[in-house]
Amino acid sequence: MRKDFNYYSWPEFEEDCLKIMVWAKKKNFKSIYGVPRGGLILAIKLSHLLDLPLILSKDDVMRKTLIVDDIVDTGGTLERLFHSLGNKFQVVSIYKGDDPKVKPDFYLHQKKKWVIFPWETDQTSKYDSEF
Repeated sequence: MRKDFNYYSWPEFEEDCLKIMVWAKKKNFKSIYGVPRGGLILAIKLSHLLDLPLILSKDDVMRKTLIVDDIVDTGGTLERLFHSLGNKFQVVSIYKGDDPKVKPDFYLHQKKKWVIFPWETDQTSKYDSEF
């Protein structure tokens, strides 16, 4: 394990999903969309917890769709997504970077180091960095 990484665990994920569920239940969402790749696992878990359909294509995102991602670091991914969708949607993430271009409506942790999620490895997490 590298000391310059934050290794986020499955138990932390399970606990955080419950916190997100409590927040999301108050919002009356009709579906969930996970930003590929990092948001997919979170979206699947929340889809089950909230008993909502999982949207697999951004073309099917509706006004009451909750958009989820594991981390909103620079906000570039969300900025591109919102540009293609043409609307503002509610976004939730586990982590938020210092000053993203698009901020999540709800997040649980402030990013202090590069985060390695339990579904990633040190090497594969680089594919999810925003360029």
